[in-house]
Amino acid sequence: MPTQILLADDDDSIRLVLSKSLSRAGYAVRSTDNPKTLLKWAQAGEGDIIISDVLMGGEEIFSYLPDLRKSRPGMPIIIISANNTVTTALKTGEHDVFEYVPKPFDLDDVTNAVSRAAGSLSPVRGRASKKSDSAPMIGRSPAMQPVYRAVSRYASGNLPVLIQGDVGTGKDLVARLIHEGGSRRDRPFIRETVFDNISLTLQKVSGGDIYIDEVSSLSEAQQNGLLQLMIESENIPSADRPRIISATRKDLQRLAEREEFRDDLLFRLNVAEIRIPRLAERERDTYELADAFLGNADASTNQSRRFSAEALDMLHRHEWRGNVRELENLVRRLAVLYSDDVITADMVGLEFSKDVMPSARDEDKALMEKLVREASKRLLHNSSERKEGDDSVHQTALQWIEFPLIEEAMRLTGGNRAKAADVLGIHRNTLRTKLKALNIE
Repeated sequence: MPTQILLADDDDSIRLVLSKSLSRAGYAVRSTDNPKTLLKWAQAGEGDIIISDVLMGGEEIFSYLPDLRKSRPGMPIIIISANNTVTTALKTGEHDVFEYVPKPFDLDDVTNAVSRAAGSLSPVRGRASKKSDSAPMIGRSPAMQPVYRAVSRYASGNLPVLIQGDVGTGKDLVARLIHEGGSRRDRPFIRETVFDNISLTLQKVSGGDIYIDEVSSLSEAQQNGLLQLMIESENIPSADRPRIISATRKDLQRLAEREEFRDDLLFRLNVAEIRIPRLAERERDTYELADAFLGNADASTNQSRRFSAEALDMLHRHEWRGNVRELENLVRRLAVLYSDDVITADMVGLEFSKDVMPSARDEDKALMEKLVREASKRLLHNSSERKEGDDSVHQTALQWIEFPLIEEAMRLTGGNRAKAADVLGIHRNTLRTKLKALNIE
């Protein structure tokens, strides 16, 4: 008798596609568009595995899971959801869900999850058991879904976790979510970099989590101490063993190859890995983040403000080298400087224009001059190979400078040509001509 799947989703097309795909894979599928029917079938003893959307007809499947668990405690549940937030991922842990698959998904993601679930009548992984008390991570972009799933998987585990990401991406927040979303939430969460007294550290952490921010900056003595701590911890029962959560913005593998970081320590730290994407990789998350940060800033003053659509577009186009932290700091500054009900693009643009880029040090200036000189030599050396109709050497060299200069001016002013021309100190007609010639939108 084939394994039976109970499928619940209020989207007809998703039910149809999943039913056909799973049937071709050899499963029997019974589908519904509401959670009540799903619960009724499961309580009647039907089905071996459940696949369910989160929201159906305004009802959350999570409100039905306690009753379902009571009647079918060992039934694997796979949650699929378009509400792709870390809160959803953590809720799947709270209800001991077997797998969380964010929408839009590849069919292979679902069929692989079903295949794993079919191998057992109970979930194979422990998950988070409580909703995090931390501020949740914000954003629904596809780039963030692996992060949410990893947080859900690792929260209640015993594995050391290495969090990798650029400055300002939210490594501290992920570490907190892992701690507060798991079984160690009632135990200490300590930041530690000195491990001279291992017995004292073990006593202080008491089976909780030790968080090391920027682990790559540990000295040789600190690395040795951390390694000894992890070795000694292996003699402690897993339930009471402290977990190491570390974070870094640097490539530890490369540092280890250069013998700047102990490779044996790296192998112990990098057991479970979470990579946090840069804000530039997170598609439209900037819109949701900006609104949330403004709401947080207004909470203490009981104000209710918003960004104009143009202002949000300008924020979205910004480069955000400092990632989420830079965005949050800008929004907090805007909230203080402007009391208007609507934060406009002009206000955002004015704050962007105040950004002070770090001045080039003498060695940076010398390096830039060297690179330009080398590029000029190559351009002149190859001038004999230029064909009729090609730009002159002089025109090509000017384009090298003009293109990034004009592109940055347009980005800084949110695409406003008049303002970009003012920043560059040229006439707007000249700018229009150059934009067309350089093919800059």
